[in-house]
Amino acid sequence: MKFGLPTSLTVLRNRDFRLYWFGQGISLSGTWMQVMAQGWVVTSLSTAASTLGALNVVNTMPMLLLAMLGGAVADRYEKRRILILTQIALMLLAFAFAALVFSHRIALWHVFTLALLLGTATAFDLPAAQAFPPELVRRDEIPKAIALMQAIFHGSRLIGPAIAGILVARFGEGSAFLANGLSFVAVVATLLLIPDRKRDPNAPPRGRGSIGDGFRYVRREPLVRSLIALSGLTTVFVFPFIAVLMVYYVRHVLASDASGMGTLMSASGLGALTGAVVLLVGTDRTVRRWLVGGVIGCAAGMLGLSLVHTLAPAVGFILILSFAVSSLMGRISQTIQHVVPNELRGRVMAVFSMTFTGLMPYAALGLSALADVIGFARVMQIGVALYLVTAGYVLLRVPSPDAALAAATAAANAAPAPAAAPR
Repeated sequence: MKFGLPTSLTVLRNRDFRLYWFGQGISLSGTWMQVMAQGWVVTSLSTAASTLGALNVVNTMPMLLLAMLGGAVADRYEKRRILILTQIALMLLAFAFAALVFSHRIALWHVFTLALLLGTATAFDLPAAQAFPPELVRRDEIPKAIALMQAIFHGSRLIGPAIAGILVARFGEGSAFLANGLSFVAVVATLLLIPDRKRDPNAPPRGRGSIGDGFRYVRREPLVRSLIALSGLTTVFVFPFIAVLMVYYVRHVLASDASGMGTLMSASGLGALTGAVVLLVGTDRTVRRWLVGGVIGCAAGMLGLSLVHTLAPAVGFILILSFAVSSLMGRISQTIQHVVPNELRGRVMAVFSMTFTGLMPYAALGLSALADVIGFARVMQIGVALYLVTAGYVLLRVPSPDAALAAATAAANAAPAPAAAPR
């Protein structure tokens, strides 16, 4: 059956990708409910910004230690089956969190312990989740597929916090954790409906090579190396304020409540969703223009947030910041996944993920501790200055990404069609 879809959405004609995309949309909305509720629980148990930073270290430490192993596992075994197991584990942890909150026994050590377990499951879930969508589509459809995954990720940031704000206000924080646990049912169900992938018998055997092959590929490919460096700088100087310290900003700078937090997070999701949609319909523009525009937008949004103290203007600046981050990181991810060989995608995406999960916790910890000393606004302004200088240097050294994309597409088109032999 043919669907009258716009050109940018024709990738949704792939049944398996469509199922996965739908399930992820529901599950990720629940995840963002839990992110908001967890931050609200932590700030009710501690007034120090550094507590949020320390929690992020604990949550992402397993990713730093196990990401490359997770990438190797994703390259060696069926990604769909890995995702079923990890999603079930994340669901059970969400239910445990809900039980502790509903019983009024939640303490900081519970939060830190669950964060450690969540991080361990994510270390195996994230590389497989990032490398799985390109297997569901043709190579020439990969940029559109990645853009649609970005759109659903950021669209869930719009929906999840808005629902969480209502749930937390009416039923308490535990309801958001319970809703997140239930949301995993959707993604597990869709994964069960997707068959195992068929494999080209001429492709390199699964698991061939070492964990370090991902690092070696990144080191010898200037484009991928530069893009991952830019991702790392964005992670260090921008993401801590969006992903970790925003709840502190709402409580102690804007002096707002849970509804204000939901409003700001939903605005952040709207900006990010818009960035992903623009990326989806504008992938024919040059990559370098996307990168430069993204860096400038991130700096402008952060600077604006550092100068305001009320919710209304903060919403405007968070829209700018989230739009820029979404389009920048989405274009980086698109380009990397398009040029990397299929047999190395899991390990290379593990390296890419490590720039986020491996660097952000320590950046957030340092920035939050500094905010306790010199103030939140001043820390943001210092971050803007350092980001512009370091990201500008990397942008000047990025090789031609558009030429690399064209070469990867030409090579894929010239390759023989894969056989339908089962794995």
